[in-house]
Amino acid sequence: MNFFQSIQSRITLTLLIFGMLMILLNNWRNQQWLKDRRLARLELEANETGSRLAGLLQHLSRKQLQRAAELEMAYVSLSQDVELGLVCNKEGIVSCATQMQWQQMDVLKTPLADEWRQHADVLETMEPALHWNEEKTRLVVMVPFFETYESTSRAAVMIRYDATLALVQVREDAWQESLRQAGVLLASCLLLWFALDELITRRVRRVVEILRTASSKNGLPLTLKGNDELSMISKEFAGAVTKLRTAENMVLEAAEQERRKIGRDLHDDLCQRLSATKMKAEVVQRMIHEIDGKIASLAGQVAEELSESTVIARGMAWGLAPVGIENHGLKDALENVLRFAEKSYQVRCSLDYSDVSTSLTGSAQELLFRIAQELVVNACKHSKPGVLNITVRIEDENVELSVIHDGSAFSEPEVASSLVMGLHLMGQRLRTLSATLERTIEKGARDFQIAIVRIPLKNA
Repeated sequence: MNFFQSIQSRITLTLLIFGMLMILLNNWRNQQWLKDRRLARLELEANETGSRLAGLLQHLSRKQLQRAAELEMAYVSLSQDVELGLVCNKEGIVSCATQMQWQQMDVLKTPLADEWRQHADVLETMEPALHWNEEKTRLVVMVPFFETYESTSRAAVMIRYDATLALVQVREDAWQESLRQAGVLLASCLLLWFALDELITRRVRRVVEILRTASSKNGLPLTLKGNDELSMISKEFAGAVTKLRTAENMVLEAAEQERRKIGRDLHDDLCQRLSATKMKAEVVQRMIHEIDGKIASLAGQVAEELSESTVIARGMAWGLAPVGIENHGLKDALENVLRFAEKSYQVRCSLDYSDVSTSLTGSAQELLFRIAQELVVNACKHSKPGVLNITVRIEDENVELSVIHDGSAFSEPEVASSLVMGLHLMGQRLRTLSATLERTIEKGARDFQIAIVRIPLKNA
């Protein structure tokens, strides 16, 4: 079976594909959520750092502790998100910065010149400013303070944050989470695969095997253990097959009884009448022989034809109701079949027989005889053998019937419809006996075709 055609595979792949789509969607949503959260944290950190640093620098400026102010700026620059930072007075002179070479430099000559121009009005309003660029990768915070106790001594702290690394980390965290989810999904799909295989697929295969063996000659189908739906199906199917086999056996037995009745009627009535008529024709022939030789010759022909008709009728009667099984057992009936084969098809036949009368019922022996008869006649008609052997024996708790001949093999679909019907009837008899039919070829100087029928003694 194609991997992608099984229900087990389709369910697992459907869950896997749906799960992967949900993971990708969740990854995108997770990235957006982590990004917004990280940027909000960065804004909060910028506000807190700017306000804290402005208050601290105001205190240090009034105390004229320039060295301490520079140290505080150095501490700020240790943050991985801080890109640049400086402290500038109202005249635009940098008093301290994260880059030492900027001290006492005009702020317009530093990399933060554009941001200073954009937020220069902070020194007028004395209100802190927070601004993102369009890509939301850079954040600038500018917080004003008074360097001295005079209101004209205004200055501001400006810090520029770079969120690029933070956003890269956000994406990595989101993908790591997605990989963990994918691992859980794959493990779940694998677990589902084995669960479906154990709970459904194997049991479905077993049901299919039961359905297939139902048409074979191995007796009644088995049933699955348990009380699930598949077990109920197998039990219902086994019950239906049991009823069907019972009805089939009844029909087969009725057909055999009718066959025997017709055979007995032919033998006891028609054959006797034909024999009596033949004898009368012979008497008439002798009576008119002296009067008219031509009429006597004609009467002789009538007697001859009646004799041939009697032989034919007796053969039909024997075929329908073999008296050998009833009077002398299976061996005598099989010997009659072989004599018929020798006479009709010029085949040298032999029989190896072990008594099975104590192991098989009368009806079972008759069914076995019919099977042997069908195998012998088919072999003689279609394989043209030179020698043929029938063996009946008990071996390994089975009654074995073997038909061996040196004829050519034939393919059943290529033979006539009459043989197909015979094979169908033989299949019914095999099922009735719970028997199996095995065909093999023994290679050698001459190839021998072997057909072996095994009937379990416990079912006989």
